[in-house]
Amino acid sequence: MVSITGYGKATEEAVNNFQEFVGFEIPEDYKQFLLKHNGGTTTVQNCKFYVDGLDTLVCLHALYGLELQDKELDLQKWHEENREDLHKNCIIIGNATCAGKILLINNEEEKGVYFWDQGWYSDPSSQDENIYKVASSFQSFIEGLKVPEEI
Repeated sequence: MVSITGYGKATEEAVNNFQEFVGFEIPEDYKQFLLKHNGGTTTVQNCKFYVDGLDTLVCLHALYGLELQDKELDLQKWHEENREDLHKNCIIIGNATCAGKILLINNEEEKGVYFWDQGWYSDPSSQDENIYKVASSFQSFIEGLKVPEEI
């Protein structure tokens, strides 16, 4: 499994405040990730995840954390800026090296991790169709990351 170089540890209080801010409970596996790593990058550069709907591998850039000095990596900042565009019970948890974001949705119909091709980087993407399911849980998303030599 790919290892993550985290930005420290999030506090229970920071996680609870964030959940209150977004108005829903985040999945337990993601909550544990924040408490243990508070976001981060993969230890091996250029790890990728497969996007089935695009039949392509996408390079993970960073996973966001809470209360970080670098606001470009802050979960709350991204949620505030994009709240109007997001599905119900959805947060932006990271970004790809292209113009894409990684979403975590926690509602019954759509639960899982998604790739949001914001810049319509890939061929079939358009303004109406640009969100693709990557994994059914945060844990399976992390487990599905591939290091460059595996590809």
